[in-house]
Amino acid sequence: MDNVYLLIFYGVVLLLILVASFLLFYIRNQNMVWKQKRQLQETQIAQQKELLNAVIDSQEIERKRIGQDLHDEIGGTLSAIKLMLNSLKKQVPEAHTETLTDAKELIDKMIVDVRNISHDLSPPGLSVFGLIPTVEAFVTLINNTGQIKIMLSQVGEVDAIQLPEKTALALFRVITQLVDNTIKHAEATSIAIDFNLAENFQIHYKDNGKGFDPDVLNQRGGIGMQNIQSRLQMVNATYQITTANGKGFELAIQLEIPPSEAL
Repeated sequence: MDNVYLLIFYGVVLLLILVASFLLFYIRNQNMVWKQKRQLQETQIAQQKELLNAVIDSQEIERKRIGQDLHDEIGGTLSAIKLMLNSLKKQVPEAHTETLTDAKELIDKMIVDVRNISHDLSPPGLSVFGLIPTVEAFVTLINNTGQIKIMLSQVGEVDAIQLPEKTALALFRVITQLVDNTIKHAEATSIAIDFNLAENFQIHYKDNGKGFDPDVLNQRGGIGMQNIQSRLQMVNATYQITTANGKGFELAIQLEIPPSEAL
């Protein structure tokens, strides 16, 4: 009888060992599967980021080429036409001088428009003067149109930041896209852009427009917002969007600045 109990005891112990071994094997296998899935996701994210960087880099190269062509070819041609009109003005009857003057003024406007478009496509001062002066020049241009009022403010030695050109260009594109979105869709009268150098580099954008339902952005963000989010992800910036119907739009951006760049 004792042998039967002993056999039962050993059987139970063996069964427990088998169950424990199976559980350990299952947990280990699940951990390996989870680790492989995480590595696959990280690889996919890295590949998507590399693809996004390549796409944006190619876009910027093409923008720069088109901007230079506009400035050099179209701008040069318009300037030549202007000189020809000035020369022709001395030879035509006085009755036609008013027409030539109107044509010259139209050429002047076209030259300015081409210059502005070429600068927007390829900001010439970004690599020389940095992000803040380039944004200031852009804001001055927008304010001069009278369409909307943009106010800039700075806290800390923001001008001392030496951002990599690629990062500065991405942030400049984000700001110009935000302004474009506000002008086109927000029905706003003012925009505030604040640069703050606290622990990290922060940009706060706010308009007083009609805003929108944030759920709509989460479900189907427009191309403009997708470009903004993609560029911010490209430079590893964190951001937070705050908006609601009738409450305007805000975007807070935070970018870690290595000590060597915050001189």
